[in-house]
Amino acid sequence: MKNELIIFDCFGVIFGEIAPVIFERYFSPEEAKKLKEKYFVPADLGEVTLDEIFDSMAEEIGISKERLISEWNELIVLNKEIVPVIEKFKEEYTIILLSNAPLGFVEKLMKDFSLEYLFDKIFISCNLKMSKPNPEIYKYCVESFDNKFDKVYMIDDNLNNLKPLPSIGITPVHFTSISKMIDDLK
Repeated sequence: MKNELIIFDCFGVIFGEIAPVIFERYFSPEEAKKLKEKYFVPADLGEVTLDEIFDSMAEEIGISKERLISEWNELIVLNKEIVPVIEKFKEEYTIILLSNAPLGFVEKLMKDFSLEYLFDKIFISCNLKMSKPNPEIYKYCVESFDNKFDKVYMIDDNLNNLKPLPSIGITPVHFTSISKMIDDLK
């Protein structure tokens, strides 16, 4: 087994994106960016719950909370092709999940889709009261192991989350496809 760590992002890598898709349905890119900051930055830090976001977002969009939740749930799509890839990586690497997300959401997905076994540890921003791209969250994850890894990779679809990584010794891997990710890790 390699003395290397691979950190996976959740949304945009293991599952499809959800919140950005909802915002794009109803708002311009500029409005969507502001609303992401308004709703999901506090949620990612554990300051508001997903249910509170649904209340506020439904009102902002002008639809019922039930409809919003229905649209949200329809967007929960597992990237099934990545599961066997992570299983194979787990034979050689230490694997963790690091996600920005509201309280309980990722944990529920991991349980509902029976994915917990893929990861040696799971870190969710709301539980840590810090979120990507804050360099401290990456350091916290790496330092949670007694081991000093020879190499650490972070796989994320969001380039902003990858920008601070070289300065803290983590190799960024921009996820655009599984084949590209595999090539980038070689």
